[in-house]
Amino acid sequence: MDRIAAILRFQWRAYWRRFQRKGNLTTNNAGVWLLFGGIGIVRYLQQLPVVAAQLSRGETKRYEALLLAVFLVWMFPVMGETWRSISSRSLLHTPLTSTHLYFLRLGSVFVSPASWVVAACSLALVYPIMKAAHPLTGLAALLLFVLFSFAMSLTIAHALTSGYVRKILLGALIVVSAGLGAFWFASDKALSFAWWPNQLVAGAAVTRNPVVPVAVLALMTVATFGLSFWSFVQSLQSADTRRSQRFTVLRWVDFPGRFCGLLKKDLRYFMRLLDVYFTLPIVILFIYYLVSNPEPSATIFRVVLLILFLPCMSLADNLFGLDSPHGLDRYALFPLSGRDILLSKNLALGLVLIILSGAILPFALWRLGVGVTALGMLELLLLGLAYSSWGNWMSVRQPYRMQFYRFSAGGSPADAVIGIFFGSVPGVIMIYLLYREDTGVVWKMCLMIVAYFALYYASLTRSGHRFEERLEAIRQL
Repeated sequence: MDRIAAILRFQWRAYWRRFQRKGNLTTNNAGVWLLFGGIGIVRYLQQLPVVAAQLSRGETKRYEALLLAVFLVWMFPVMGETWRSISSRSLLHTPLTSTHLYFLRLGSVFVSPASWVVAACSLALVYPIMKAAHPLTGLAALLLFVLFSFAMSLTIAHALTSGYVRKILLGALIVVSAGLGAFWFASDKALSFAWWPNQLVAGAAVTRNPVVPVAVLALMTVATFGLSFWSFVQSLQSADTRRSQRFTVLRWVDFPGRFCGLLKKDLRYFMRLLDVYFTLPIVILFIYYLVSNPEPSATIFRVVLLILFLPCMSLADNLFGLDSPHGLDRYALFPLSGRDILLSKNLALGLVLIILSGAILPFALWRLGVGVTALGMLELLLLGLAYSSWGNWMSVRQPYRMQFYRFSAGGSPADAVIGIFFGSVPGVIMIYLLYREDTGVVWKMCLMIVAYFALYYASLTRSGHRFEERLEAIRQL
């Protein structure tokens, strides 16, 4: 254990030295992170007295919702902050067993202060539990649930190193989203979720027989930790081949023009960032809405198209974040200018958005008509131009490194908020004009398209020259 403690101590020092490095605080806007994080924590803490009052009356809906939020939030420090720690593969040559490496993996998660904040917010739920009918069993269930959430996040992070498991998890995400959509829009919501972990935690605090939920949670937690250990050992032993790193369908697709190879490469890279998959539940739920609602709203359709761009913001703002240093070196060998390289990145991002929205458009055409769907496609074009105009500049001005099959962790939250505002403006204006049924909406939309095409061209040209100047600096990130 002394060797594990020593390595964790070195990780801690390396993290804070990197954090305190000159320019790192201003580049990552640590103050803005504290501001937004503080607002979120305050809002979270304000819910605790309300939850306590409800638990004292035996009501658990809001408590279950907070537990679900805790489960989801644990994914981010485990799967988003992993890049800040030393890779376990890099320690295979050391005299450490798989068990030692597993405990090192557990401890390395808490090198980042984000993990401590998430743990503290999770344990803050002790306060409302004290008002419940069975506080002791409720407390035991809460601690087990926090451990379960942590172990499940580790299991998913380790499982994503296997191409076969990634396909299974993607299918599971689609199936679960479809099931939730069917349940949400069903007329008779009689389906019970009493076996879900957050339901078990709530049951341990208010039901007449609280021991059974605690026992079930204990078994689930032990099994999940065992599964996380097994998946961790498999991730150390497995080595993805070149074939497993490719999306097979791309081998049968040939894009016209000289950007064919770059488009295929960038599509493979972009589809490996977990942020993109936040859009799948949105797409599936909206399809259920279109199919089940007798009179679907065109305004909701336009708002959903606007929301689809938000998970892809990290890609638009950081187009080179997934490129390795050797991959950036190869750009110098191509007979392409910086503007051409950025254009290929924009086209790949546009293809990702076309794939995501392509599942919605046929149903919108069926339920909302040709006119509404055509206006939705114009909205997608305007949003794509706006996001790319901002993203091109940020990609060469403040790039940061991202990892495959992880959530993006880094960059400035202030720049992200500004980018979301800047990119969403044309969509918001279009929704407002159409909602008001403005008589001059056609010529105003044409004017917006011309203006954003000009803005995109200026951004592409300026950012392309800037990329050529800063290629070496981007490579050394």
